[in-house]
Amino acid sequence: MQSEKKKENQDDCLEVISELINLVRFGLRVDRMGTWSERLEGIRLVDLHILKLADENPAILLGEIRDRLLIPHSTLTSAIDRLERKNLIHRLISQRDRRSYELQLTKEGLQIREEQFRVDMLIGSFVIDAMDTDQEIEMLKKMLIRILEKMS
Repeated sequence: MQSEKKKENQDDCLEVISELINLVRFGLRVDRMGTWSERLEGIRLVDLHILKLADENPAILLGEIRDRLLIPHSTLTSAIDRLERKNLIHRLISQRDRRSYELQLTKEGLQIREEQFRVDMLIGSFVIDAMDTDQEIEMLKKMLIRILEKMS
């Protein structure tokens, strides 16, 4: 009986929650980072994810990036080519696996990562400012952690 009520409540809330998630995502403009910073204009979200992975894991192989981001080889290749054209990364033969490549951020790439971090903190502040109490902030943090755990 208890699980039937939970299921009914979930069904009732599903559409509302989905719409709210879409509205928050749209409102935060995370897919259009150029709206938060001119320096990030024209840089796609997948590009920023690649820069972040390469920055945090200096010897990461291209295949590992593809696996972590769950994107096809062609998408990764296009993104890497785009980042090289913008002089944000260099592709280097890996010392760990000479059959593959790793990425090295250029000076400009490191500056973009710094700007990305600044914007991420700005977005986080925007979300936190919408909360009224420390308890709400802590509850949001716990809920987001739980969601991420279920996703992995």
